[in-house]
Amino acid sequence: MLLNGPVTQNTDSDKLTMLDAIPALVDVPGEAADMVFSQEALLLLTPQEQRVVQATILDGFTERDAAKELGVSQPVVHRMKERALKKLRKRFVLDKSIGK
Repeated sequence: MLLNGPVTQNTDSDKLTMLDAIPALVDVPGEAADMVFSQEALLLLTPQEQRVVQATILDGFTERDAAKELGVSQPVVHRMKERALKKLRKRFVLDKSIGK
């Protein structure tokens, strides 16, 4: 079966291919918005904090592996990550006292 072959043997110029008939599993606009949001959020952080967040949260590396890559200790990576997350929470998480 060819994915770019027609679904039917119709001779119309507007042929529906198998690729057209398979639903998309990727939300491209949503992923693009998430990427833009992530990039804007990272701009709030220092370059070192950006590297730590990128490595430990976005790329899934352990703090130990990130520490080796950055040339610092694991506790330093942990503190930088906590500081970065605190900054991001302060900027993006609504204050629970608002509206009381």
